[in-house]
Amino acid sequence: MKIALPHKALLLGAACALFGLPALASAQDAAPQDGSLAEAMADAPDPDAQARERLNREQAAAAQSQLEANAASQQAHDEAVREREAIIQQQEAAAAKAAADHAAAMARWEEAVKACRRGDRARCEAGY
Repeated sequence: MKIALPHKALLLGAACALFGLPALASAQDAAPQDGSLAEAMADAPDPDAQARERLNREQAAAAQSQLEANAASQQAHDEAVREREAIIQQQEAAAAKAAADHAAAMARWEEAVKACRRGDRARCEAGY
């Protein structure tokens, strides 16, 4: 069976042989013989651990800040909605009172007109 190797691998192997350098170790050669690779990796120091922990803390702080901002925004929104609902209730009450006052004034006017037509001249000049 013939295995095709890239030209760079062949050149590297030839240079090692020519200059008496030891052959390159494969990943299998580096794996521990008595334990699993996962155990060896778990025991190995992680060069990125500190940076990852710092970034995780920064992300957690940013997320907490966002949650707090969202809560404050929701509270402000809820308060604005309550204020607007109170204003609407005041406006509706004022409109209902105005409508009732108008209806009462119209009823008085219509009664005055009827009285005037019946000949009650004092009601005609009442200004209704």
